Amino acid sequence: MLLEVRLAEGLDVGVLDEDGRKAAQQAVDDGLAELDALERGRVVLTRRGRLLADAVVRDLLPT
Repeated sequence: MLLEVRLAEGLDVGVLDEDGRKAAQQAVDDGLAELDALERGRVVLTRRGRLLADAVVRDLLPT
């Protein structure tokens, strides 16, 4: 997960639990992930999101 989210094709939302999916939507709302990609089932970081990737991934991970 740590590496996949940094790839151009992003991370498959299917590997996230419910909290992770909510965090992915929050990342979109915060401008850290792309809305169109999330609608296709992928978490793809924006340029700003790539700069904050560690924080985004931390939020996506199950607690």
